[in-house]
Amino acid sequence: MPPIKHPLSPGGSTLAVLDANVLLPPRLSDLLFDLALTGLYHPRWTQTIEDEFIRHFGAVVLAQVKAERTAIKAALPDPVHIAKAKHRLHCFRSAVGQEYEVLLYDQPGYKNRVPSKVHAGDMHVASAALVLHTLAQEECAVDKVFIVSSNLPHLAVKEMAAIGIDVVSPGDFINRLNAAAPAQVEHALLKTIHDLTSPPCHKEDLLKLLITHGAEETAKYHAAKWNA
Repeated sequence: MPPIKHPLSPGGSTLAVLDANVLLPPRLSDLLFDLALTGLYHPRWTQTIEDEFIRHFGAVVLAQVKAERTAIKAALPDPVHIAKAKHRLHCFRSAVGQEYEVLLYDQPGYKNRVPSKVHAGDMHVASAALVLHTLAQEECAVDKVFIVSSNLPHLAVKEMAAIGIDVVSPGDFINRLNAAAPAQVEHALLKTIHDLTSPPCHKEDLLKLLITHGAEETAKYHAAKWNA
């Protein structure tokens, strides 16, 4: 049986705006992109999300301890950190292609439609999802739009759902994909394990990663299958 394309949107496409806070954790983002490459959804983001990614990369990704994170945040931007962040973004873009970027999200026609309960600092994320949702309604009504973020309280989950956009945590998103297409999710998980070599990532490591980010159901399912 051939793999199901975009099982969360039968007959259409699943589009997910990936917030900076899910792009930054290295192994989480590796898995999210492997899920996309397996044909489960289309990842999307914006220039503003990239700017946030670059700004926080040193403190989130490179710092080893709290004191180092604090020092990085207090210091001027480090050119080495910026270069590493840009390289990581280049890898993301290369995996997706030019269609990764959402445009027009900063236009009043979209910003003014963002629910008032969305935090001002996250309005750009909600607005980007509105761009995708509007295009989906015009081109293919069965397309489904998500925001994948670790900061749900700032994104007015109920209000965004009322206008047709699901705001979910990365763990919830992975659980939904696994419930709909477990074989394809397993393929993505094994790809992540195979590709991550420095340091190596074993099945047990990936299961812990899933639990850390709230995908306990997926971890339990594959732990049983792998006898891990």
